[in-house]
Amino acid sequence: MLRFLARRSLFVVVALVAASFGGFVYAHLARTGAGNPLFAQSRAADPLLPAYVRYVQALGAGTLTSDKYGDTFLSVLGQAAWASLILLVAALLVSIPLGFVLGLAGVRKEPTGVRGWLLALTSIGLATPSFFVGSLAVAAMLILVVYGPWDQILLPVQGFGIDAHLVLPALVLSVRPTAQIAQFVATLTVGELTKPYVTAARGKGLTWGQATRRHALRNVYAPLVQVIARTLRMIVGELILVEWLFGWPGLGMLLAATLIPARVSAYGVESGFLDPPVVATIVALLALFFLVMDTVVAATLRGLDPRQKHLQ
Repeated sequence: MLRFLARRSLFVVVALVAASFGGFVYAHLARTGAGNPLFAQSRAADPLLPAYVRYVQALGAGTLTSDKYGDTFLSVLGQAAWASLILLVAALLVSIPLGFVLGLAGVRKEPTGVRGWLLALTSIGLATPSFFVGSLAVAAMLILVVYGPWDQILLPVQGFGIDAHLVLPALVLSVRPTAQIAQFVATLTVGELTKPYVTAARGKGLTWGQATRRHALRNVYAPLVQVIARTLRMIVGELILVEWLFGWPGLGMLLAATLIPARVSAYGVESGFLDPPVVATIVALLALFFLVMDTVVAATLRGLDPRQKHLQ
């Protein structure tokens, strides 16, 4: 395990440097007239490598600044990371238990298979982007105010808070992950229920529920960890659009405000467009999140299933 963690740690460091440098290079070149003739900055760009070295030195010293946020950038970044973490945790707390319960409810025992309603529900959930679901949710809130008996909106559609502001973005962000978890739980459970050891357990007098809980689910937990990891990647991938839609001040919205020019957006200042320190730092943070998550998942799998050791 120690050797495994040492290799992973080295890989994380190399990947973080590559992600940071790649983000910085992209933003740096895209702000020049040659790299981006439509939205390029009028001022001349500094040489690439010296600019990146200064960025790394300032980041290490804790004095990193940006064109848009100045010397408060690290504070803004910390607040955005905290807001995104809250939203991610809330979405996971909804999608994991709900998907697990739906997956088990969608298992047909005799004959063994997945129920049709679950197949239809998960297919629709996986095919529907979170941004579209969020747009429908916002429209529904407005329709209820205009045509319903309420004189004010039921749930906030913009803003931040660990209160009612969290409900809509968390629910919207959890739709596709819930469908994915439910589909995999049902499929994996059905696969285990058809194996001989479950038949033997049933022959000893165990009910379907007892055979599922005591035997089948034990072999579902390890692959379920991998499914949850893929689910988390899906949530992070949709974070930018969901945070932008609901005005949630997280890393997704911070990155979106940096990628969209001020002349075509109601947010930000022109100088904040593709600010290299902002882009490089956010890209590195997202890469760090994925890399740490993959390491934790791999270590967890090695603990749950010793057969995974020879695959790492």
